[in-house]
Amino acid sequence: MKYTLILVLALVAPLAYSASLPKPEIPAFIQSLKDLQRGPPREPITKRVNAQTRWITQKLDNFDDDNEATWEDRIIINEDNFVDGSPIFIYLGGEWIIKPEDIASGLLADLAKEHNGTILTTEHRFFGESIPIKPLSTENLSKYQNVKQALADVVNVIKVLKEEDKYKDSKVVVQGCSYSATMATWLKKLYPDVIVGSWASSAPLEAKVNFREFMKVVGEAYRELGGDYCYDIIDNATSYYENLFYNGEGAQAKTELNLCSNFDEDDEQDQWQYFSTVANVFANIAQYQKPENYDLAQYCSVLRSFSDNDYVALSKFVQWRLGYPACVNTRYQGAVNYYLWSKDNYDGDGLAWTFQTCSEFGWFQSSGSRSQPFGTNFPVTLYTDICEDVFGSDYTEAKIRALIKETNADFGGIESVDNVYFTQGGLDPWAKVGAGVAQGATIIPQASHCSDLGSISASDSAALRASKERVSELIAQWLA
Repeated sequence: MKYTLILVLALVAPLAYSASLPKPEIPAFIQSLKDLQRGPPREPITKRVNAQTRWITQKLDNFDDDNEATWEDRIIINEDNFVDGSPIFIYLGGEWIIKPEDIASGLLADLAKEHNGTILTTEHRFFGESIPIKPLSTENLSKYQNVKQALADVVNVIKVLKEEDKYKDSKVVVQGCSYSATMATWLKKLYPDVIVGSWASSAPLEAKVNFREFMKVVGEAYRELGGDYCYDIIDNATSYYENLFYNGEGAQAKTELNLCSNFDEDDEQDQWQYFSTVANVFANIAQYQKPENYDLAQYCSVLRSFSDNDYVALSKFVQWRLGYPACVNTRYQGAVNYYLWSKDNYDGDGLAWTFQTCSEFGWFQSSGSRSQPFGTNFPVTLYTDICEDVFGSDYTEAKIRALIKETNADFGGIESVDNVYFTQGGLDPWAKVGAGVAQGATIIPQASHCSDLGSISASDSAALRASKERVSELIAQWLA
């Protein structure tokens, strides 16, 4: 194990030509996806975070004995409360850049302190500073970026830690949120003797190409927590703009939406990207809303405050959430070009997850449900076209469907796993592909995605508090 507090650069540098290219503007569509795919919000820190960065040597390919290439994987660890033989608590990193704040507070940190344990977070390969190989070509990603490789990386982190005398008798508990909760589930399933239990918060378990239910639940959240009027603003405005494009008045829509000059109002892929961006902007708010803070009600008030005219209000709200760009860039080819540029100029965020959706999971959040307010103009084809245009002919829609079928066959889809505690938010769109009551999951009414990570608080609903107390009880049992 290597200990360091400075950034270790990857051994394989990008091609000189690619490194010299200027970074293009991030298209609004990709920015909306990055926002939607970010890790859970971090709790405010009121004191200095005492955590150390370490680097774990990993195999580039955990399943090829002939491939001896290695790379350095980042973990962030806090051993302040550790007593020899006490447990190790691991918050698995997902499709985000890990930070010390991830383990500085919250329920898992509280439990680590209660049990005199070490707490750490792992960084998933190809995210943040943990880049196994460059460039991020389709060839490299197809070989080395998948959940099985990432799970084996976690197993190796545990193995390396337990080689230290103080950890040799330590039991290990893992926790995850969203995709990292998927990993927490499958880690216990594939490596049942490595960890004693997993807490899986909002874990998607069923890979699915056309995830049409996602936006339906987002709409339900706005109706239930924001009010019918809020749902109707979005619905009315979306219908208005869809009709403009449908009736050959796309130039008017382009002006009213402040779309960039290169947006082709007659190109359906450009249209798909704009309407998907709108849906993503609203979904991003709903995904991590806290009902006790009246988040959606407040955002709906802001939406209305922009104008009494529904379609003007929506246009201005979306531009506000995008940071008031000079114009809204949702050109389809611009998104493809940005991903292609990222292959040689990767910043640790975005492209690697897009590849996993194309190669393993799908979860493409389409307009396929008619019971949502975001219209019908971003079919699943938008996402499968991007997969093929960015990663090549092995990622056509038909081939993606075959890959997703393989993922479900490998991991079993939605099913219970021994010593895994599932929690779901009642208004979390991801719950539609996760464990339910039949699998022993706890459903927290009105809660959103990964809503139970924080410390037990006076502001918790009765159901949320009960679920957190159940986590504490189960972990105590696993460690007994």
